[in-house]
Amino acid sequence: MMHGLPSAVLIALFAQAMAKHPPDPQPKMQELSKLTAKASPSGARAAMETIPEKNFIDQFIFERMKRDNIPHARLSSDPEFFRRIHLDLTGRLPEPAAIRKFVDDKDAAKRDKLIEELMVTKFGLQLNKIQTPFLDRWAYFFGELFRNGTAQQGMGRNVFHEYLYDALMLKVPYDQLVTEMITAKTRSNWQDGPSNLLVRDHVDGAKDLEGVNNEDGFDEMAITTSRLFLGINLECVSCHDGKGHLEKINTGLANIKRVEMWRQAAFFSKTRVYRPYSISQEFAVLDNYPGYDLKSKSVVRMQRYKADVSPHFILTGEEPQPGENWRAAYARMLTSHPQFARATVNLIWAELMGVGIVDPPLDFDLAKQDTQPSNPELLNALAKDFSEHKFDLRYLIQTIVSSNAYQLSSRFNGEWKDSYAPYFARHFIRRLSPEMICDAIQSSTDVFDEIPIAGTSIKVQRVMQTRSPEDLGGPKLRSMVHLLTSFGQNNRDKGEKETAGSTVQASVLLNSPFVKDRIKPGTQNRISKLLQSDPPMSNDAMVDEMFLAFLSRWPNAAEKKTAIESLEKYHGQGLEDLAWGLINKVEFVFNY
Repeated sequence: MMHGLPSAVLIALFAQAMAKHPPDPQPKMQELSKLTAKASPSGARAAMETIPEKNFIDQFIFERMKRDNIPHARLSSDPEFFRRIHLDLTGRLPEPAAIRKFVDDKDAAKRDKLIEELMVTKFGLQLNKIQTPFLDRWAYFFGELFRNGTAQQGMGRNVFHEYLYDALMLKVPYDQLVTEMITAKTRSNWQDGPSNLLVRDHVDGAKDLEGVNNEDGFDEMAITTSRLFLGINLECVSCHDGKGHLEKINTGLANIKRVEMWRQAAFFSKTRVYRPYSISQEFAVLDNYPGYDLKSKSVVRMQRYKADVSPHFILTGEEPQPGENWRAAYARMLTSHPQFARATVNLIWAELMGVGIVDPPLDFDLAKQDTQPSNPELLNALAKDFSEHKFDLRYLIQTIVSSNAYQLSSRFNGEWKDSYAPYFARHFIRRLSPEMICDAIQSSTDVFDEIPIAGTSIKVQRVMQTRSPEDLGGPKLRSMVHLLTSFGQNNRDKGEKETAGSTVQASVLLNSPFVKDRIKPGTQNRISKLLQSDPPMSNDAMVDEMFLAFLSRWPNAAEKKTAIESLEKYHGQGLEDLAWGLINKVEFVFNY
């Protein structure tokens, strides 16, 4: 394989780039800045060209750079934007014909129209849902965020996925979605989607006949909801007071005592999560528990001590109103607090822009609200706008990707300095998720595996259409699973998704059957379709088609010359080599 292309160079470049990819689950802005800088030429200072301001995001971004004399990248090219927006909104690579059509389109509003087109969702006939890439991608995102999986929730993970999918399709306001999850009650989480967020935090132990330690569960529910919906990580203060431990890490948390975390957890202390049917992971969630028992032996943390554990909201000290359901009170306080909107917009910003305005995006230091964010005015403006638009997630996503700040090129025609990074003076390059890499290999080669969804009769073709990693079992999907785990996919139960690069990842792309089987002769793949086209395609046209399918761009002169020489000498084998080489080019696994 690789008769004509410079395979050794490709291998070296790929391994080097992957090894230097930031190792943190949420990469720091400076590290992303350095990674991104490698993609652009240095030398002349970037031109301070005027870029139109399309919405309030651009006002905050560009006016700040102008004020501080910070140069910025130019707008992305059409192919660069087209690839980026497809990956960010749908998790999928675009097809060559769509790229050509978009580039040839002279409509000045074509980018906005494309965004709207990609975000369209529909009902099918007889109320059967039509699967749409936008919903697949974002239902998967929230499934990851809420760690939806079989190990903790059993078959509840399917109804939870459907619940999230439908909420996105029906534009359910995010504050309503969060309230429904926090206040859910059910006799079976296998029948009720929103209850699975709380079921996810149950802790097994010898507390009751059903083997659930409810007090530990209360703590986990408080930690999860505070982190996901307020951006405040109470994990450390669930074991000890913040003072004397967290001053150098998080000034706000350093002022919080362990008992304050218990009082946050006390909002859940009437909630009982248990197994009424003696089935491993089928749970009821009801408000029939007597309250927080400080004498209950913890199986995950140090023993509790005597304290006041009446419910108090950790950000305001507010208590439930007389007669108010405690979980309903907590949901009301949480979703109405400004930090709820700030944490949410920051999370979505980080997903689309590569790094949060506060980063890591779920680790706010509330004692540094004016200094921790890279652009506090923009963060507050985004939160205010999100709140005023009734916490509409699709509106938030569309607002961000419609801005010219999002549409800046990742290429910076000048000398890049780390000091430019907090200004978002270019678009940050970031590695694709394991699922996106796997789906990109399938779509670029046009060979898809059939993936059965456990517990249903549904079969899908893309990893990002699955409910959780448990769907990827069986010998037929072994090479797919190996590729996914090599790039850091986890099972949603142990730790966070890994983003560190390694030579193992390079080796997998070079040698995996998941890649090789999709490009070999005789397979009904993109290569065979090009070779069998009627009328026959020229080598020049086939090279263009391959670059568009794999990298969403046309080849440069040197790339085209090398590829055509390979096709002229080896033809079908040369096209196979080209496919292998394109998958192993550095840019294939990055969103730029």
